[in-house]
Amino acid sequence: MTKMIKNFIERAKRGESIYISEIRDAFISGEALIECAVETATDETHHWTIQLPHARCYQDREFIRDYFYSNIFNIISTFGGKRMIIGIVNGNDHIQELFASLNDVFQVGVPRPDRSGYGKCLNVTDRVNAAMGCKPFRFEIIKGGLNKSSSRPEKQKDAVSVFRQTVLTAGKAVLIGLDIGGSDIKAVGTINNRIITLKEYDWNPAAMTKVEQITDAVNMVVKEVCAAFGEAVLPDGIGVGYPDVVIMDRIVGGETLKTRGIRLASPDYEGEFAGLYDLNELLLSHCKPGGVVSMTNDGFLAAYTAAVELANSDRSGEIADGILAHTLGTELGTGWINESGEIPQIPLEIYACVIDMGNYPAREFEPFDLRSTINFNNDLAGTMQKYACQSGAYRLALEYFKEDAKDEYHELWRKGFIEEKDGGLYVKISPEDMRKPFLTHIMSLADRGQPQAERIFREIGKYLAATWRETEFLLSPKVRQRIIYGRFVKSLKCLKLMQEGAREILEITLKAGDDSLAFTPLMQELKDNRAYTVAQFGQAVGAVHFAAAKLQP
Repeated sequence: MTKMIKNFIERAKRGESIYISEIRDAFISGEALIECAVETATDETHHWTIQLPHARCYQDREFIRDYFYSNIFNIISTFGGKRMIIGIVNGNDHIQELFASLNDVFQVGVPRPDRSGYGKCLNVTDRVNAAMGCKPFRFEIIKGGLNKSSSRPEKQKDAVSVFRQTVLTAGKAVLIGLDIGGSDIKAVGTINNRIITLKEYDWNPAAMTKVEQITDAVNMVVKEVCAAFGEAVLPDGIGVGYPDVVIMDRIVGGETLKTRGIRLASPDYEGEFAGLYDLNELLLSHCKPGGVVSMTNDGFLAAYTAAVELANSDRSGEIADGILAHTLGTELGTGWINESGEIPQIPLEIYACVIDMGNYPAREFEPFDLRSTINFNNDLAGTMQKYACQSGAYRLALEYFKEDAKDEYHELWRKGFIEEKDGGLYVKISPEDMRKPFLTHIMSLADRGQPQAERIFREIGKYLAATWRETEFLLSPKVRQRIIYGRFVKSLKCLKLMQEGAREILEITLKAGDDSLAFTPLMQELKDNRAYTVAQFGQAVGAVHFAAAKLQP
């Protein structure tokens, strides 16, 4: 095993990715067997087994330590929990030391503003616990194995019927759908299953320093949609996809890139963040009496959008095992509709999970440097946030073009996509936000067959395969395909390249959340729109249906 770990480290030093799932496969014969269970704030219990080899030298100890902590971090990031119970079935002194260090490493007793690294996941967890009336998270270590009975609820509903009724309800209502992202807000206003208006508002919430800047922007967009309805017409409901942890229609996460500027600027972040907690009340003020606001994480909205469309088609059988979708945008969003056609209140922040324990050179740059794989929010390396998304495309463009396409590399500077500041390389944000143009440029090169640009999207496909494997470990979903939404799938060539790259790791199916998933009246109307596409506004339409679902009797 020492030789295998040495090989992993040598590859990482060369800048190669070492996926956590690859290490898990290698450690399957490890002598130490660890069982852990999480009891969530919604009173479900989930179980995992982690195997670790015995350390033979200092290098082994360090590598095994990071791998173990990353597994625990991924589980807590995904499920939160009132407590994690860890059972030691077989272990040695090194394993005992790892367990003894958990409270310190995850900073259980540290105030939220002072937590960093692995401890950041407990900020979200404790906010969720507080919102659900639970005590802060704790670890419990026991000797021996655990009782592995699971409390995941069994399928109770006919998902197809539920989703079809949602569309019928939308046909008798005035609704607004909001898809709130990291670089824009997309909104759609509908009356009786007809689109009245589509609006797109560019913004950069990560640069904002007050919650009011976020809520004012969202409020402005809703007002503009309402104006398109006419003065006498108020919406019956508003559906929202928001890029954070959302529990029971309230934003409770607070550790995403979108609120980073506020976290840094506010002397009382908890008090400041509370202003987002009541965003649903602000939106409800625009609705007619008895109206509804239905809010969820943007990744979950992507899965919901796909599920509604498929349920209203001759492909409805595809949702029998649920839907798992990703949004490839400023960050990677992940959403899951279970076999009952429901959005689980938990999982939480899958995008924060570690998937790559390699590429040591990229760890040397600060988080916002384009060459970095360090998470913007917690300073951990190798999380999903920096891979299958804009950040991953930017980093790979710099690396591949500089190596093998000098003209294309210099073109990035000539077109003004990149700027150098204090020795670092960054996407130019001012006076013009170049994030979207930068990505569009890379995609256009791939469309034209530029070899290094094509390589970028194949590599992102590998990242998606690594993400797939980690979600398999964490969630054990029955569904065997992934629906992909976002700017990345505006190009079928780029989707094909991502599919090719993913299948170099394992045989998976990636499907675009585009015109091929347009079956409801609203989505078909969007498909026929000459100015906008399903890839752009599909999730906003999904948010309309999400609001309609709450109107159902």
